[in-house]
Order: sequence, then structure tokens, then C-alpha cells
Amino acid sequence: MFVCAQCGYQSIKWLGKCPVCESWESFSQEKKVKAVKQRKAPRTELTALDDIGSRKLQRIDTGISELDNVLGGGLVKGEVILVGGEPGVGKSTLLLEVSAGLAAKGKVLYVSAEESVEQVGLRAQRLGLAADSFYLLNEDDLDEVYRHLQKEKFDFLVIDSIQVVSHPQLDAQKGSVSQIKGCADFLTQVAKSTGMVVFIVGHVTKDGAIAGPKLLEHIVDCVLYFENEVMSSYRIIRSIKNRFGASGELAAFEMTAQGLRELKTLSELFLPHKQDAVAGSSVVSVVEGIRPIIVELQSLTSSSYFGVVRRRSLGFDFNRFSLLVAIIEKRLKLSLSGEDVFLSVSGGLKINDPSADLGACMAIISSFRDKVIPKGTVFLGEVGLAGEVRTISNIHSRMKEIERAGFKRVFLPEGNRKELDKTGIKIQTEPVAYLKQAVEKTW
Repeated sequence: MFVCAQCGYQSIKWLGKCPVCESWESFSQEKKVKAVKQRKAPRTELTALDDIGSRKLQRIDTGISELDNVLGGGLVKGEVILVGGEPGVGKSTLLLEVSAGLAAKGKVLYVSAEESVEQVGLRAQRLGLAADSFYLLNEDDLDEVYRHLQKEKFDFLVIDSIQVVSHPQLDAQKGSVSQIKGCADFLTQVAKSTGMVVFIVGHVTKDGAIAGPKLLEHIVDCVLYFENEVMSSYRIIRSIKNRFGASGELAAFEMTAQGLRELKTLSELFLPHKQDAVAGSSVVSVVEGIRPIIVELQSLTSSSYFGVVRRRSLGFDFNRFSLLVAIIEKRLKLSLSGEDVFLSVSGGLKINDPSADLGACMAIISSFRDKVIPKGTVFLGEVGLAGEVRTISNIHSRMKEIERAGFKRVFLPEGNRKELDKTGIKIQTEPVAYLKQAVEKTW
């Protein structure tokens, strides 16, 4: 069979372009192999739903509070976690620090298939990590790894990385779709049958997706993406999938010479210029998972001298950004047809929350008119095509975070104002029904 390395599509003949994911020259010939058979697990027993409901899920702290929040409160026995990210972002550093913390709660095996034991030891020495129950293994054969697991009875396992390891029963090259799928299935069976927590490191493609078949993300229990901004020391961990917690959660870190430092106050990353009021800057509150985050939006408009205007957005959905520019032109009668318009989210964060629409519009208008938005103002609301400001969700948690951050004035939809009447929020609120009202009340 010929298998696409990007999506796993199979064909009986070689194809230059994959008909599913449209990748060019991604097909390679592989033999049809059987799945790796694990040792026979004990016979399963029927369990009543009421009995399961009475059980309390035991969580294991990783030693990094921000990571615990992303995982939903900590690790769960038998959980399989996939950590993906670009080369050099800090995946190995993060898992090395996590492994050192977990060594106090059980035996940890760190399988480094890409680096030698000496290289990992030097990194641990530089980070100042030391643990008695922390073991290193330089091996890419999963059958040999399983032999060590049976002999020593480990509680935690780290595989760095899934694209490099292989299983002898799979007659395929390392990094191929068959190998990645078979190895992931083998590690999942080991985790579920023994209760061991397994961390798997995954490489990413040039498009930012985890390399290998999409089935890899379906097999595991939790998928974490490690993101960073180019030439920046800040790192963001985002949960894309989590069977034991909320997906979409994120945590921020700073990469230092001593390792990763937690950023418990996210305004350090997403509000770098909170003290300075400049034209083209607005503040919004978005929800990532269940956590409200205050973010700065920056816009720049300038006259176009090349005949074709440019529209660029960084961290903000481009299609939505284009709609907002059209709404401003139509509903506010502002001529942006000859202007280059740019919009950026500070801190390298990528947001999809529609509640940032009002703030994005105000940032564009502020830059176009060269008027500064009053300091301490936050904008909340989704903007419709008719220019109306629509209600948003999680208004209570957003307002509490805004009040805690020290902001004094909030523009919000009229529909959400009624929800705040019975709360103790002391911030000045400005309910608006249309985008034009927000502009008139701001200046």
C-alpha cells in the first residue's frame, strides 16, 4: 500500500498529490502490517454506573501549578498525554522538569531516543534538577523499553519522541504512519493496563500540526501544544483535547537560563504596555477554556501608495477581521478603501473569541482617527453585520478578572448589563447596543 505521510490516506498506487489533504509527494510505500499485540490483560468485569459515580478521581500534581490547571487539576493514572511543538520550543526541558517533580511521587523512566543520556544529564545539571527515582534510558526499541517497565515497575514514562521510536513487530520505517500509529497504540495499551502515566513528545510539520496520522491525537487522552513567538522567550501551552478536563486551557511560561518560569499573572505577557495609552490600542477580555484573559489589541492604519490596499492580521482570524473592516466602512461611513489596515494581538496569542470584535473595531477606529482610547477602558461584545453589539458568555468571570486587574470602565452589550445588576461589581459599565454608540461614548 502507498500511504500519505500527512493524513494516512491509503492507495494501491503511488499518487503525486493526496486527494484528501492535498499534500504533494507525501506518499511512500509500506507493507500492510498487523497491530502490535500487547500481553494479555486481566479479564475485565462489569461495573455499574452508580458505582463509578461514587468513586473520586485521584489527581497527581506535576509540581508546576500552571500545567496542572491546563491538565484539569493534575494527572490521572493511566493517562496518555501528547506534547507537540516546534523544534527548540522547550518540550524536552518542560518534561525534564515535570519528571524531576514526579520522581518524588513514584519512579520515572525518561526514554530519550534522540539525545544521549549524557546530553540529558547535562541539561538536568544546568537546570539544577536531582531526584533519586528518576531514570534515563537511551533506547528507540519499544520492546526493550517494555522489558525495563516490567522489571522495575515504573509509575511514569516519558517518550521523547514518538517519531523516533519503533517496534520490531511493525515492518515499517521510523516516523512512518504505520510505525507512529502502532507505537502509540502499544503505549496506550501499556498505560491503560498498568495505570502508568505516559508522556509522548510529538514533532510538528511546517504547518504546525503534529506529524503523523490524525489518529495519533484520537488515541491519546490529552493533547498539549507548546507555542512560542519568534525571537521571544515567552512560551504558551494550550490544551487542544483533554478527556479529564476542559479543552482550550492555556498556561504561560518564560524560558530562562534556569528553565521555564511560570507566569501566574498573564498580564505580564499580554498587557506589556498597559501603563501607556496610545492611538490604535484597545483592551479586551477573552476566554480560553474556562479562564478569562485580558489582552491588548493593536491596530495600524496608513495610506496606501501602491494602488492595492493591504489587510493583515496576526493572532486574529483574518476572515473575521475583514468583516469588521467592512462593517466599520458601511455603518460608520469611514473610508478605509485607501488605507492599509493591520491588526495584531499582543504576546503572540491566537484568539477565536468573538467577544473581541468590539475591541478590534475600536482599535482600528482609534488608529484611523489618531485618537487615544481613555486609559483603563475595556471593550466586550460581538459585532454583527448590522453594526449591533451582541451579548457574550461568561460575563461574570470576565468582569471579576477585569476588576482584579485594576480597570475602571467597561463597554459591554446591553443584553449583558442586566446580568450584572445583582453582582457586587464596582466598575463603571457602559452598555451599548450598536458600534456607533460605543464610538460616541468613547470620544
